[in-house]
Amino acid sequence: MARLNTPGIWLPGPINTINSSSASSQADIAGNPYWMGLNPGKVVVLSANEAANYAAPGTTIYDGAYQYVQLDSGATASYATQGYAAYFLLNSGGVAEGTNPETSYTTPVVTTGDVANTLGMNGFLAGHFINPATLNGSANGPTPGNWTMIFVGAGRVQVQVGTVAAVSLGNAVYPDSGHIGKFQGSATNSTTPGISNGLGIVAGSTSGTAVAYYKDIIFRFPN
Repeated sequence: MARLNTPGIWLPGPINTINSSSASSQADIAGNPYWMGLNPGKVVVLSANEAANYAAPGTTIYDGAYQYVQLDSGATASYATQGYAAYFLLNSGGVAEGTNPETSYTTPVVTTGDVANTLGMNGFLAGHFINPATLNGSANGPTPGNWTMIFVGAGRVQVQVGTVAAVSLGNAVYPDSGHIGKFQGSATNSTTPGISNGLGIVAGSTSGTAVAYYKDIIFRFPN
C-alpha cells in the first residue's frame, strides 16, 4: 500500500485505480471497513512529483487536490472515467432532488453528466473523474455504487473534449452542451451558475483530450 504525505492517509494502490466497495477503501473478509485515514470526503493535495508517484504505471495525473467520494449507483459507468465531469447529488433514492434531507450531498455521492442533466443539476460540478477506462487490457473505471478518487481543483487535469468546440491555450474550459460530462473551450467563461471554469493549458481538438488548470479547490466537506 502507498502512504501519502498527508498524515495518516493510506491508499490501497495507485490513486487513479481506486474502485472500492468500502468507505475507507479497505475492508475485512466480512466487508467491514478498516479505518486507516481514508474516509468519505477526505481531500489530499499532491505536488506534480507526488501525483506522478501515485499514478498507475503508464498513466498520467497532475498536481492538485483529490477527494474520496462514492459514485452514484445509478451513474453511467462509461461517463465516470478519466476526463469526464463529476457532479454531486443532493438526495438518493425516493426523495426528490432539492428537498431535505440532502443525504447524497453529505455522504458525499457524485454522478455522471447524463444523470445530472436529467435531474436538472448541470451546475453542480463536483470535480473530474481520473480513472482510465482501461488499464493493462482490463476495465479500470469505478463501478457505480463503489468509492473512488476524483480531482477537485488546485492544479491540472485531463479533460475529454466533446464535439461542441475544441480547447485552445488560454480558453475557458467547462462542460459542453452534450450533457455527458465532456468539455469545451471558449473565449468566455460559462454562464451556468456553480460551474468552475478551468483554463486551457494544453490544447485539444474536438473528440480528443486537453489539459485544464483550476486554481481553486471545489470545497465540500461531508458529515
